[in-house]
Amino acid sequence: MNFLSIILTAIIMNNSLQQNEDNILLNASIMETENKWRIVNDGVMGGLSSSKVFIDGDSKIIFSGNVSLENNGGFASLRSPVKDYNFEKFSGIEIKIKGDGKLYGVSMKETTYFNGYFYTSSFETKKDEWIVVQIPFNEFKLYYYGKETSSNKKIPLSNIKEISLLIGDKQEGNFITEVDYIKLY
Repeated sequence: MNFLSIILTAIIMNNSLQQNEDNILLNASIMETENKWRIVNDGVMGGLSSSKVFIDGDSKIIFSGNVSLENNGGFASLRSPVKDYNFEKFSGIEIKIKGDGKLYGVSMKETTYFNGYFYTSSFETKKDEWIVVQIPFNEFKLYYYGKETSSNKKIPLSNIKEISLLIGDKQEGNFITEVDYIKLY
């Protein structure tokens, strides 16, 4: 291999590594930085659900808590920092998760303030089993305060402000899930 080929290969490998890092939305390393995701529960609307997040000894993110339907509550979420995301180069979101057999969702919103509108897609976990879930962007539906709308509006992929992993859908009681990563594909 000549010198020029070695340099070209190094540049290509560096670019692919950089692109690979750019598609990671959540993992243990991100949770340990200033960009860590945060808990938002239905208490913002008067509900009584509770949750917490931490990194275990195996560098997995543990998201657990209790969903309460009291006071019109019913959700717990783990949310990204609010910033300008552009997902136009990608087809969807991939999650490696070990769940409790409950239904979880991924949501995205296009505003920096709360207006009740989220693009959401749900998936079922398998109790105590690692799964990889891929959700194409065209499977996300527009919801308003947790209820699906009749809108056919597509996600503005160049204008996402926040991403969430959440549990809701009137699944009252304790929950626990482990997340290895959330990334774009």
